Amino acid sequence: MAATLPGLRRLPALFATTFACAFATQASAFDAPAAPDAPTPLDPIVITGQRLDKAGTVTVLDAAALTRQGVTDMQNMARYAPLVSVPGAASGSGNVWDGAGNTGFNIRGVEGNRVGLDLDGIELPEAAPKPDASTLNGFGVGRDYVDPETLRSVTIQSGTAPAGAGAQGLGGNVSFVTKAPEDYVSETRPTYAEYKFGSNRANDMRMHALTGAAQSGALKALAVLVHRDGKELDSTGSAPLNPDDWDSDALLAKLSWTPWSGHRFTATIDAFRAQHDREYDNKQGALYPEGATQAGRTRRDRFGIDHLYQGAGAWFDTLESRLYIQDSEVEDITTARYITGGQPVLRHIATSFDNRSVGLASNASKRLGSHDLAYGISVEQTDTARPWREDRTVVNSGAQQVTNKNRMADMRSLRFSAFARADVALSSWASITPGLRYNWRELEPNSTDNYAIGIPNAGRELKKETDSYLTPSLGLTARLAPNLETYLQYSRGTRLPTAAERTGTYDSLSYTGTGNAYAVIGNPNLDKETSNAFELGLKGQVARGLRLHAALFNTRYKNLIEYASQPADPVNYPNITFGLFRPENVGSARTWGGELTLDADLGQWNPSFKGGRLTLASGVQRSKAKNSRTGLESELASTLPKKTSLIAAWIDPAQRGGISLAAVHTRAKQAERDVIGGVNTTFFAVPSSTVLDLTGYWNINAHASITAGVYNLADKKYWDYASSRSLPAATTAITAADIERQARPGRHAAVTLKLVY
Repeated sequence: MAATLPGLRRLPALFATTFACAFATQASAFDAPAAPDAPTPLDPIVITGQRLDKAGTVTVLDAAALTRQGVTDMQNMARYAPLVSVPGAASGSGNVWDGAGNTGFNIRGVEGNRVGLDLDGIELPEAAPKPDASTLNGFGVGRDYVDPETLRSVTIQSGTAPAGAGAQGLGGNVSFVTKAPEDYVSETRPTYAEYKFGSNRANDMRMHALTGAAQSGALKALAVLVHRDGKELDSTGSAPLNPDDWDSDALLAKLSWTPWSGHRFTATIDAFRAQHDREYDNKQGALYPEGATQAGRTRRDRFGIDHLYQGAGAWFDTLESRLYIQDSEVEDITTARYITGGQPVLRHIATSFDNRSVGLASNASKRLGSHDLAYGISVEQTDTARPWREDRTVVNSGAQQVTNKNRMADMRSLRFSAFARADVALSSWASITPGLRYNWRELEPNSTDNYAIGIPNAGRELKKETDSYLTPSLGLTARLAPNLETYLQYSRGTRLPTAAERTGTYDSLSYTGTGNAYAVIGNPNLDKETSNAFELGLKGQVARGLRLHAALFNTRYKNLIEYASQPADPVNYPNITFGLFRPENVGSARTWGGELTLDADLGQWNPSFKGGRLTLASGVQRSKAKNSRTGLESELASTLPKKTSLIAAWIDPAQRGGISLAAVHTRAKQAERDVIGGVNTTFFAVPSSTVLDLTGYWNINAHASITAGVYNLADKKYWDYASSRSLPAATTAITAADIERQARPGRHAAVTLKLVY
């Protein structure tokens, strides 16, 4: 188990005392009068990272913000952002062979593969649904492919994004950008070295990170090495937790070469490894007397060559191109003693989700008088596989049965996309931003070995297919004052069915070989999901020292995909009489709501409060979903509850440090009947919560700094709605225990020490 720093539970008192002493001598700095207001660029505001320099709702977290929020994985990236959450697959929440981890982002009530994720413009692997659970929005494989310590920034686009490069999610997208040599070295500082130690009591995490950078002439180099280890995430719940000993390693290496003016070539190696040793004690029962153990392994490797051109060309002022290979695998190996037919059987199950991509992308920008033009193309080939192998041994006789039943067919996709977007100045105060993106995809089976062995007709349905679509966007912006703008934008989103949705399968005939059975199969005839998103907003400086972002949004989704029960098919599937399921375009939905962020620079109002800031961020939404097969209507199950964050912060004008106190209130919410998924269960009513976080940082000197935080300061018991909404109500001891295990950590401290040479 990971060791922890001594005395961290006494940190709150030490925390306040340390910062009071460290900044007591700075009082004289407040005596200077505040500078008068003057028109300034609409730069991002601090604390929440809400961008004010572009239309739409965009949140940006830089490396410092990630550290100060105690981010160790995706989970806490959305700690203070309204209508953004990070759902996860909890340990032991599915079948014994299912893994665990964060599965992506929920943005304005849309989640899973409907929200795009990309790293340096390269899409990360999709979330893998569980066909055996008959749901496409429940995942048995996490998407924890990135270590936050290697990131320069995280950008969260709320709502369907305008036409552009990178992942284009149906309801939003999240872009990760890795660090670069230019972040650390220059001609005036040719070398840089850093060691960072971090500890987080929430999961007894320890981190060691080394960063080194150097510049010599036309060459620049960067290397970041990160190691973490820890245990299962703590909980304020009363149920025993499933043990999870884990460790991870990350490497980011970049070599940049500028052979002549305006040209830069960068070679990148980006690697991530994680290992989990899990014990599913909650699975103990009549079928699994001892529960189950699981060894989970995650691997992602990326190799790339980038070229950046900056100059006054005829067709572009900047041109950025990249060639890359990305290879990833999530493997879970589960071992358990199983009782079937009154006799014990040893089950050894190996399942994985494998993705390998090769791609090329090129994006350009051009300034044409007072207008801006951006355009680009990309092409990518991806091979995807989801093998499954089970080795069963009857304990009493030693008889062995080996079953191969891949969860989907091995698939190869070839994708091409092109986009163009212009920012056209209509006058000195108004502009229009039209955009258009074209996507084309070819999807074909790579191999059907070990696929749907018990139901061969499912394999015969597979075919090579192509699809294409256009997604337009349009934005209107009007400047009401030097630093205040209003905007109206429209974006259309489209999501093609994934390979898992086309071919995902699970059936009981793979075991029995004969007799009647049930089956879950894919659907090669699925239509694409679409969205039409509108957003009206106001952002900028509304008064001296007060900046605002307010937005109203309305989005309509069509052709939503989910599993649906099928009528018996005695011709193609004569043995499937206990239930046949496959995904269909079953429904539509509409979401609407509003978001508000106010940021007050207190020093602008009173010189005595120089460095002080107050930030209020709040979001509320409503939704309505309809199942076109049944005609039933209800709220979209993934709709997020109202969330409000209030942050009081003080940043030393001399840049020696800062401190903040955040209060996050989330309204109580119980998911209604899931008409899209066809689930009639009464769900857990997630109670309201108010969570306090106290964080701060201190630049001790030029070579040392410390960042610390006490999270859930009042030690409240609460749940994350996005991760807990689908839990059944506590009507039995088992369901009550599942709810208790999902409670978030109580009061805990995190600290990071950075030493720089």
